[in-house]
Amino acid sequence: MIEKIYRKSRWFYPGSYFVWLKQNLEYAGMDVQVERYATLSLLYSFSIPLFAYSMLSLFGLGLNSLYAFIGFPVLFAIFNLYVVLLGDRRGSFAESALPDALQLMSANIRSGLTPDKALLFAARPEFGILEKEIKLAASKAIAGEPLEESLLALGSRIKSRIINRTFMLIVEGMRKGGEIATLLERTSEDIRETKILKKEISAQVGTYVIFIFIAIGFAAPVLFAFSSYLVQTMSKISAGLPSSQASNYAVMGSIKLGAVSIPASFLRGYSIATLVITCFFGSLLLGLLQEGKEKAGIKYIPILLALDIGLFLLVGTVLSKTLGFV
Repeated sequence: MIEKIYRKSRWFYPGSYFVWLKQNLEYAGMDVQVERYATLSLLYSFSIPLFAYSMLSLFGLGLNSLYAFIGFPVLFAIFNLYVVLLGDRRGSFAESALPDALQLMSANIRSGLTPDKALLFAARPEFGILEKEIKLAASKAIAGEPLEESLLALGSRIKSRIINRTFMLIVEGMRKGGEIATLLERTSEDIRETKILKKEISAQVGTYVIFIFIAIGFAAPVLFAFSSYLVQTMSKISAGLPSSQASNYAVMGSIKLGAVSIPASFLRGYSIATLVITCFFGSLLLGLLQEGKEKAGIKYIPILLALDIGLFLLVGTVLSKTLGFV
């Protein structure tokens, strides 16, 4: 019965979504049925905001129903992003272990082992996900499957462009009669040099990353808090002016104050919405600068959001308590 419900969930999604989800679940190493994950993520994304909204309303802390409506796509996106980020994390770890695995496989071949057995004995527990994939490819090759096809399949099950291209290069060299041991050693050295180059680039743009993080995480909320306090103070002062003067402007020394009537709730909502948008795109920019991928910056979004909103509220409270106009 439950399996039928899972299969019927395909009606709610386009066909390409299940192809995408199946591939990313394989990258993430999650042994779960595609229809089941899609159905549960949809149910949780709908039920959790609805339950939170109901509980808040029950205790007299009711929020606008728009928040519950927005919570559905946000949670659904989080469930899918979790799969994507887990696959990226596993792929990055496999990339770091790949040079050692290739060196070990080359040493095994030079010691007299056949390529399939050299691949099998190159699997080590410290290689993590790469160990599992190497053992699977080696077992297929020993069972009779061509070694080239096993290596190509190994590269396609890990979410890493470097691993995929590496094994395609190795297979191409094997088909053209190249010396496998030398090819593996040269490939391993090239991957290490590429990693070192990426670290050097990341170090060179570190100043820009720090500047952007400070601008988004500290300067933006403080400036918004000061601006909101200033506008609210001017609104309160202009509200106390005589109507004849407030309709035009009042002169206080060299300062001309016009009539300002902006609600404090609008200012706070506008400031928070702007900070949220800034945190989102700023985090993507940080990920692009550090690792060359926008997705790498998603992990900064909750940190910057908590820092921005918390600092904005804190500075606004301190200003109102110390100066006392608002």
